[in-house]
Amino acid sequence: MLNSGISFHEIIHSLRQAIAVVNPKGYILSVNHAWVQISSEGGIPESFNWTGINFTQIFAALSEADGRCPNALDPVLNGTSPLFRTEFQSRFERSLKWFLFEASTVYYEDTHTVKGMVVCLTDITKSKMLEHELTEALTQIRTLRGLLPICAVCKRIRDEDDIWNSVESFLEKHTHAEFTHDICPECIRRLYPKYSSVLDGPSYS
Repeated sequence: MLNSGISFHEIIHSLRQAIAVVNPKGYILSVNHAWVQISSEGGIPESFNWTGINFTQIFAALSEADGRCPNALDPVLNGTSPLFRTEFQSRFERSLKWFLFEASTVYYEDTHTVKGMVVCLTDITKSKMLEHELTEALTQIRTLRGLLPICAVCKRIRDEDDIWNSVESFLEKHTHAEFTHDICPECIRRLYPKYSSVLDGPSYS
């Protein structure tokens, strides 16, 4: 393989995702620049030394406060479940952010002995906001499906409460349509024959 001149260390620090490398006992070995930046946005000074901090204890405390399983990372650290993924909210100084949390087991070359785990935080706030907006839009859209029981004589429609509604009230109830009234040319000719000559103009032909 050709030497690209870019070290693995540089690649990790160039990622937008916040990365922390954790040893088998749950202590942080190193973090990348994005981890420091996100932490500082959450109120932790950039000068804070993450190396040697017990990350599993931090995760357990946050999980208990959020109603989640505090021991969710144990299977990742012992290799019985090599991936844990969840989403969570975190309140920052100026906003509320959403993150995708992923923890993956790191093995030695024998692929059996656990070397530690890698924790990755991805800011998914924009996609969550879009998801919320789409959900809000869908809740406001009410569509008519299936067969509608309509009276063959008066044309009123029976709703789900067995109440007969006019077409206007039924559609206003089940859609966002609003009605304004007019008279079609056929009704004008039938009800007001003396004005029917007006309909012979180009706009009614």
